[in-house]
Amino acid sequence: MFSKGPISPTLHGTLDYVLGAVLVLAPFVLGFDSDTATTVSVVAGIAELIVAMTTDWSRGIVKLIPPAVHGMIDAVFVLALILVPFVFGFSGDDDTATAFFVILGVGGVLLVLATRFVPDAGTRRGGVPPGGSAR
Repeated sequence: MFSKGPISPTLHGTLDYVLGAVLVLAPFVLGFDSDTATTVSVVAGIAELIVAMTTDWSRGIVKLIPPAVHGMIDAVFVLALILVPFVFGFSGDDDTATAFFVILGVGGVLLVLATRFVPDAGTRRGGVPPGGSAR
């Protein structure tokens, strides 16, 4: 998948936890009007934290998900964030939540495109990507 971007797995892994926390806290800090938007944001935040904790790189705790699979999950996840207000029907009722999801989704797309989804020093493979040498 993506292996040449300027964002390291370590930085991306750290940002995953930040994103999860932002998704969980945003509805309460920003005062979403839609209960649906609040629920989707909290559930998405918890899902993001689970993926972050189970990715096989230095910031992962359980190290189950290979970095390339994490990249695919992230790509689907951030595109879904952009679509959520329109699919769940709160785009016309809650401008704050709509803007939040779209902006976070677009930022997430840029992060996914810029990340090197390769094993790093904290992986089960010891930082050596399949078929390659340590970077």
